[in-house]
Amino acid sequence: MSFSLEQTFKDMLEAAKRVFAEEWPMVKDYMKRVLDDEKEALKEIAEARLRDEIDDEELEEQLKDEKEAFQAGLSMVRVSTKATIQRAIDAASEVFWNAVKAAI
Repeated sequence: MSFSLEQTFKDMLEAAKRVFAEEWPMVKDYMKRVLDDEKEALKEIAEARLRDEIDDEELEEQLKDEKEAFQAGLSMVRVSTKATIQRAIDAASEVFWNAVKAAI
């Protein structure tokens, strides 16, 4: 199976949208901006894993760092609780992780 970064980003946004629910209209631009800001880093992580330059454990460690970047990027969102933001970040990250694993 091949890996599509664009499709994965769409799926990541959809996962975050489901978590934010009714707050989505207020946070979607922030979430899109955060993902766009992290796009190159996530692309490099995915490509490194697909080339077997890193293993699953290293991928997971790098995703933890990216989650911190997502958290920082969403810190200006005041409409959601920190728990909701964290669940959205986790949901989006899980989509990314599953897409990379499926492509391996």
